[in-house]
Amino acid sequence: MANSPGPYNESTSQLGQSQFNRLGHPGKFTAVQIVNNTTVNFTGSNYGYGALMVGESGATGTLTLSDGGTINIAHLPHEVLFEFSVAKVACNAKAVYVFKRQQ
Repeated sequence: MANSPGPYNESTSQLGQSQFNRLGHPGKFTAVQIVNNTTVNFTGSNYGYGALMVGESGATGTLTLSDGGTINIAHLPHEVLFEFSVAKVACNAKAVYVFKRQQ
């Protein structure tokens, strides 16, 4: 019984990872980063984030687009997904979710 596969067996977890690598990720988005009371740049290792959702009413801050221009986060309704090419997000102590697009 000690050698039987279980949910935390290394080979089982590798199978799950290789399945996504082999078959691809289902859906449009593959990761999420929560911006809360900070500024995050979506360049370099954070490249590829292409959607945003304001998680809470009362959020304030600025969304900077990749080709220039800014959007006041307070003017966006919360719990609505917006597909923006995100370069930078700065916000107050409310959650803003930024989603990484499948490439």
